[in-house]
Amino acid sequence: MINLELLFFGNLREITGVRKTGAAINDGSRLTDLIEHLSAEYGREFGEQIKTIEGLRILINGREYYLLGRMETPLAEGDTIVFLPPIAGG
Repeated sequence: MINLELLFFGNLREITGVRKTGAAINDGSRLTDLIEHLSAEYGREFGEQIKTIEGLRILINGREYYLLGRMETPLAEGDTIVFLPPIAGG
């Protein structure tokens, strides 16, 4: 098992009910496996939001996930994953 630190913002924070938490997932897991794990924990709406939020940024240790391998990015012990939906305002 590997331990991860997770941070949620915007409507994902509302869905999960937390801003910061941890997760333990299997060795060799990828980002897609984490999303599946979180969808099982927080409900179908979480998974749907991940797929449909336009402009969603997912940072792994401060780097954009799409630069690291997209959903196939491997995760390692101690990684910090930030789910950051676009912020609207004026």
